[in-house]
Amino acid sequence: MAAEPRTVQPKKDISRQEDYLEAIYNLNSEKGYVSAADISDKLGVKPPSVSSMLVSLTRKGYLEHEKYRGMRLTPSGEKVARSVVKRHQVISELLSMLGVDEGTAYVDTEGIEHHVHPSTLRRFERLAEYLRDNPQTLKAIRQLMEG
Repeated sequence: MAAEPRTVQPKKDISRQEDYLEAIYNLNSEKGYVSAADISDKLGVKPPSVSSMLVSLTRKGYLEHEKYRGMRLTPSGEKVARSVVKRHQVISELLSMLGVDEGTAYVDTEGIEHHVHPSTLRRFERLAEYLRDNPQTLKAIRQLMEG
């Protein structure tokens, strides 16, 4: 049975939106507040791009943003952000377990997290859990990968 797409919106647009929501969520968790400059620095994008995306996210109901006063995720924005953070954590952990170096794992995780189907992610999560609970199996897999 073919996997159902998550949305009809172009994947690039969804990926960008998810990157922003994830950045806002993480920055707020780290600092207690989020500024457009923080987002610009974290994502390596220019301030006008940040402003444009903040308007878009506000229109879509993911963000409450008042110019010069701050921003916060709406419940739906936080739900999406938490989903992206979870996908990121699961994929990153699995790649790390397989011995993928940190830099490569980060780049790969950033790409995969936006395109992985929920059922595939659940399988990644179960595999990571199994490998955590079975260190000898993980050791054997790492030896296979490195040898």
